[in-house]
Amino acid sequence: MAQFTVGSKEISSVFQNELALDPSKAASAPVSYVIAHFPYGGGWSSRVMVANSSSTATATVDVTFYNQAGAGFSVPLEGQAGLQATQHLVIPPKQVKVFGATLNQRNVGNLQVAWATANTTSPVNVFSLFDFGTATAINGAVGAQSTAPAKSFRFPVSVGGPLGYNAGMAIANSSGTPTTVQVNVLNADGSLKGSFQETLQQGNQQTIFVLTGKSITFNLATLFNGTVVVCATQPIGLTTVGFEGGQAYFTTSVTNEACTGQGGLSP
Repeated sequence: MAQFTVGSKEISSVFQNELALDPSKAASAPVSYVIAHFPYGGGWSSRVMVANSSSTATATVDVTFYNQAGAGFSVPLEGQAGLQATQHLVIPPKQVKVFGATLNQRNVGNLQVAWATANTTSPVNVFSLFDFGTATAINGAVGAQSTAPAKSFRFPVSVGGPLGYNAGMAIANSSGTPTTVQVNVLNADGSLKGSFQETLQQGNQQTIFVLTGKSITFNLATLFNGTVVVCATQPIGLTTVGFEGGQAYFTTSVTNEACTGQGGLSP
């Protein structure tokens, strides 16, 4: 096999140095993630896993909960007395810490919708699991990865058809200023099918909706396959999941791509 070099250096050294093997060492500032959806009650429960993949660095993670109106919020967490407004996690290298809504609250009262920010001293993997059911049986569950706040997101969707597809989104304004979010739905060929806007009037507000509940018209008897492009004026957090038959849930792959080049469809 040919030996590739960069100048007088073997190219393998670029991928085997300390920064490449341990991404936490490349971070010079705290990292933020948005847990855009944390439902509990009314049959729902949530669980969040935070994994530190670093081989040497301990990650310190501070989680702060909010309600949909943007106010600080306290939630019932498994194994902890009383309601909790924050969580302070210290995660050693290659370890995982987990927190979740108290399971015996699943069927107590109406659905409560919270969300959270997670500020950490080094990169981590934040994964949320939402499930619906009773104390003894789960009827449906879905997971979603939390990402850093961003101004643009893109993901594929299916809507309608014989299996009754749909897509749900939670959008959280993690900035300190009002944010306008434009949601553009593209046909399979990339042309615009329709668009709508969501306005979060202040920092830390959150909203949830399903695609068929908005102003875009779908013929639900026919399967629609396309793409959703989300463009925001300030960084936001986004969680999106797919629905099938109104009962089955599935994870949707989300990427961050600039809104420019999407047919000029930026707010």
